[in-house]
Order: sequence, then C-alpha cells, then structure tokens
Amino acid sequence: MPKLNAKDILIPTVALVLICGISTGLLAATNEMTKEPIAQAEIQSQNDSIMLVSADTAADFKTVETSDDSAQCFEVYDSSGTLLSYAVATSSKGYGGTIKVMTGIDAETGDVIGVNVYDNSTETPGLGAKTSEDDFSGQFGGNQSDTGFTVSKDADKNPDKTSVDAVTGATISSRAVVKAVNQAIDVFKQVSGGAE
Repeated sequence: MPKLNAKDILIPTVALVLICGISTGLLAATNEMTKEPIAQAEIQSQNDSIMLVSADTAADFKTVETSDDSAQCFEVYDSSGTLLSYAVATSSKGYGGTIKVMTGIDAETGDVIGVNVYDNSTETPGLGAKTSEDDFSGQFGGNQSDTGFTVSKDADKNPDKTSVDAVTGATISSRAVVKAVNQAIDVFKQVSGGAE
C-alpha cells in the first residue's frame, strides 16, 4: 500500500471545501434572487382569486382584521365603495400537502358566491388537483352558508350540512377543501356579525 503524505490529503480536501463553498454561495444567491418574484406571484395569485370569488361588479378590496390567525379576510367593494362581499383565504391539509382556498360570501345574504382553489400544487395530478376545477368548486356557489358543507360520503354524519360530491378518487383532497370553506364561513360570521 503506497504511503500517503500530507499533500495527497490536503489538496483533495481543500478542493472539496472550495466546491462546497462555491455551490452553497450560488444556491444562496439564486434563492435571494427568486425570493421576491415568488412572493409577488403568490400575492398576485391570491388577489386574482379574491376577484374570481366576488361579484361581477367588484372593483376593490381591503384587508379585515380577524381573530383567526390561519385565515385572511377581505372586504370587497364596487366602484362606488359599496360593500358587496367578503373573500376569505384559508388553507387545509390535503393528501399531498396544503391546499389554499378562497371563498367568496355575499355580505348581505350570506350566500357563498364562489370557491376558488388557488393552490393545490402538492396534490396528485389527475385526482386531488381536480379540486380546482369548476365541476367540484362550482358546487359551493349559490348555497346559504349558515350550515356549512360536507362531502356526500360524510352526509350521514353531518345531515345538517349542505352536501357536495367529492372528486372521484380524491376524497381526502375534497374534504380538505370543504374544511377550508367551512373555516371561511366561520371567519365571515365573526367579521360580519353573523350568527355563530
């Protein structure tokens, strides 16, 4: 076995340390450069979602304080400053990760205007990701929010709630959306002074 000297050990070690240091620096620089654009894209996605679940005459919105730290609530106004609705951003654990949902609720009637699943990117494509499609999310619109919702598979356990059909093969993801919508209804009741 050949005898190793200090030079044989030191050169590869220094080279490895340099490579690791340069790689770490490049990753940190890339993260710093992309952090702001990613945050802006998330804000834009949420803002677009607010308008999607609001009345057609919606023109502006402002943030409303809520006691639920896991939700964001917005009052939505028309161009003359009349309060039209509330949009509530909530999230829930789905099959693959967190699902983000925006729920629009009419300020006067308490009816759900619409539901937009604006981030379900961690859900299984072709299954849980279908919760963002109108076939599923469209079931919530036009329903009174008083009782909340449940997926049809759970209707016997929750007979007082409005039933929606789960996405086939994605019951966990569907339940997560329903949970997020029900949380939004609770936030709406809190901020609008509606019945609990």
